[in-house]
Amino acid sequence: MLDAFLDVLIGLGSFVVVLSLVVFVHEYGHYRVAKSLNVAIEKFSIGFGPELFARKAKDGVIWRIGALPLGGYVKFAGDVDASSFGSQEITDEAKKNNYFYAKPVWVRALVSLAGPVANFVFAILVFSFIFMAMGEVFQKPYIVKIEPNSAAAQSQLKIGDVVIAVNGEEMRGAQDLRRTILTAGGQNLVLTVKRNNDEVMVPIVPKIVQRETPFGDMESQGALGIEMGGRRQDIVQVKYNPIEAIGRSFERVGEIVGVQIKFIGALFRGAMSAGHLSGPLGIAQTAGMVANGSIDNMPDSASALEKLENLALSLIELAAFLSIAVGFMNLLPLPILDGGHLVFYGIEAVRGKPVSESVQLISYKIGFACLMMLFVFATFQDLDRFGIFSGLKAVAN
Repeated sequence: MLDAFLDVLIGLGSFVVVLSLVVFVHEYGHYRVAKSLNVAIEKFSIGFGPELFARKAKDGVIWRIGALPLGGYVKFAGDVDASSFGSQEITDEAKKNNYFYAKPVWVRALVSLAGPVANFVFAILVFSFIFMAMGEVFQKPYIVKIEPNSAAAQSQLKIGDVVIAVNGEEMRGAQDLRRTILTAGGQNLVLTVKRNNDEVMVPIVPKIVQRETPFGDMESQGALGIEMGGRRQDIVQVKYNPIEAIGRSFERVGEIVGVQIKFIGALFRGAMSAGHLSGPLGIAQTAGMVANGSIDNMPDSASALEKLENLALSLIELAAFLSIAVGFMNLLPLPILDGGHLVFYGIEAVRGKPVSESVQLISYKIGFACLMMLFVFATFQDLDRFGIFSGLKAVAN
């Protein structure tokens, strides 16, 4: 009972730390660029809701922590609310006081873009540190088993093949292949495989199958129907110098963004189920799994400090992945997000005047409604993943 309680406590604590770190990075990007461009700032908040902590800095900015750690905001002086949406009359007083809405459009665009960029920069820095400190381990996609009636069984793949490319894109390791196939259900692919000393081109169409996720639920995704392993000569460890580590970090961020784009496409094609989406509860569950796993996987001889260091490294790496997701999502052209702001600023730059306040207000409401529907749907998926609804059905029956 005590162990279970500690696991929950570690999971919740890890969730708050990871999400707060990612939110801080995003909002600090807005804040830092706004300050450098002489935009007046009223408030910097991590979390929403009732105030747990607040302090007014010498420059007049109020730094606060809210009770609900599900986001944050930077409120600029003169804005009606923290959304910075809508047109307001640009007066001499507004210009004199350095209000955000009175700044040139390029200033507002840079401030809006700074949040997502900060998320990507944070991920690059984290990956660079990890690659410099530990390098990267790849296990070549060596096929040791082909499942009956699978896509692989219906193709020319053979046991002993090593997949080296998919549609001409290099597969450094088995994990690259898994990520590629995950979102490719129903698509025509050409695998380049190493067979003995020859390279063979193998056409294949991954099937859309039901597979168990790490959370224990069943979701639709693409699959070849192969098992990869396990020869010593197929495991390669790559060491990076600082320049190489930074370059590889840019590649890694690009790979993750590419997977997110492919995931959206796979959702619309029906190749993946929407249950792969995660809301706050799903993120909390992931943080708990990562945190407890980082501790449980340490040897019994490890000291408390070593376990703490491994926990911190695991959570920072998770924060880097989540930071990329937050940066990518905020660049989507949804009016309530940074991407929506950038769309309106682009239109304003072309027209020479802002989009009318009524159009902005309507689009903001639509964007907010879409975001709330996505939030509710993702939370519903989280609850379903936890088995809440199946439990209620069992009780009802």
